[in-house]
Amino acid sequence: MSTRAVRGLIVCLLGLIGLFTYEISVLLPEADAIPAFARKYGVSCNVCHVPGFPKLNDFGNQFRDQGYQFDADIDLPTHPNITMGYWPLSMRTTAGYQAASVRTDGSGVSTGGFGFTGLDILSFGLLHRDISFGLVFTPGLGSAGFGTGASDSDLEAAYVRLNRLERFLGVTSEPGTYLMNLKVGKFEIDVPFSEKRSPTLNTKFVMYHYAAGTPYTATIGGTRTSSYANPNAFAIGDNSPGVELSGITKTAVTDGFFRYSLAGLSTNTDAWPGGSTNCPAGANCGPGGRNVNFYGHMTQSFGGYGIVTGHRIGVFGAYGNAPTVANATCPECQGVAGSGQPFYRIGADVSFTYDGQWNLFGAFVHANDSKNLFVSQGITNAQNASWNGAFVELDWFPTQLPLVGMPGWFFSYRYDIIRNDRQGDPTFAKNYNDVDSHTFLVRYFIHQSNRTDIALHAEYNTYRTEGVGTNNSGNPSGGACAPACGNLLGQTMLVGFDFAY
Repeated sequence: MSTRAVRGLIVCLLGLIGLFTYEISVLLPEADAIPAFARKYGVSCNVCHVPGFPKLNDFGNQFRDQGYQFDADIDLPTHPNITMGYWPLSMRTTAGYQAASVRTDGSGVSTGGFGFTGLDILSFGLLHRDISFGLVFTPGLGSAGFGTGASDSDLEAAYVRLNRLERFLGVTSEPGTYLMNLKVGKFEIDVPFSEKRSPTLNTKFVMYHYAAGTPYTATIGGTRTSSYANPNAFAIGDNSPGVELSGITKTAVTDGFFRYSLAGLSTNTDAWPGGSTNCPAGANCGPGGRNVNFYGHMTQSFGGYGIVTGHRIGVFGAYGNAPTVANATCPECQGVAGSGQPFYRIGADVSFTYDGQWNLFGAFVHANDSKNLFVSQGITNAQNASWNGAFVELDWFPTQLPLVGMPGWFFSYRYDIIRNDRQGDPTFAKNYNDVDSHTFLVRYFIHQSNRTDIALHAEYNTYRTEGVGTNNSGNPSGGACAPACGNLLGQTMLVGFDFAY
């Protein structure tokens, strides 16, 4: 499908969405919900979400930071109000139509069709007073991603969190204050703004997943690109196994909250190439290593939590070592690679709100991968890879849409950018793999109750990844990418029904 055809289809679909949502807004009363927690507490969706799932409002973020408890007896799974009919599970998917295309060096691929994104089976809550848990199961589905790629079954998250450990040190916390909480398992680290709670369904926060040497693509690939090996698989947007110490406390002087998170993250999963990219001839080396990496995030808000009311500033960083050499005794074993080589990430984040309806937020990160990571891959004259990434997003959730007076709308725009300072392979141009990405989103919440949620969702993303093609017109003899190499151009359009139970 051509770019012009995709854009024409988007205009037609958005027009139909406007007509459809106007009709149902007249016919349906305003309602609210959270599937799993609503069934437990009997509260509306808008208690924790703004204006509906998945983005959390100020109270919803505090509820999460407190380990999914209100400091009340009804939190307990043995409370008499929680009947045998309550099952602490939610399921979520999106069914609709998706079109995507990607082009490099004048050729490309495109796809389009009806289907669904995937399936999340979620369970969060309390096992006992101050003992929280979280489980997210993603089943393997052959037709996931609107038929663009089968998914594997996995526990995306599985953890236990012990809350308010300060009480064992003789510290009595005030209500709403949780100074020391220990989480163990696999979980989303405390990123500046949660990707799991982002209203965008198939568009990444680019800086959360960017890797030097690997051309950035969004929904689909399939075109020829140039790359160089990098054993560092650290991505702050990926759930990681590890341990986290976190806390939140009210700060009277700012009328806000101070939050912190310190995490130790292991590299023993198949997400890390480990020794598999530096494997002895004839060996079948396993991925993963035995290194532990560290991540931290601190925020301070003013006049509220900083998502619906008030403002927030934060700093975050990561330091670690990526495994590069297979274990000599058992090269095929997973999670035993060694010779970790260093990398770091450091950044800042901000969030501003206005009138309880506008939220402007963003983050910046500077990244550095040591030259020894690339030396381990046999790259001649390897050097440190250094890049900068950022995004800025504006969300608008009007109480009543102007002119037509319709509630239940959510609008969003996000711009993602990556700029490289230096490549790990010096034969690649400085601007190789620079990224510009634009995402537009409209959601209309059709129905929210204390059992189910459904929203009509329209999302469009267009992006450019610079100089990653293989047709090097700037260097007829071939070799690595020069500025004259082709750019990768991609776009994705999704219109569907996002629903949860």
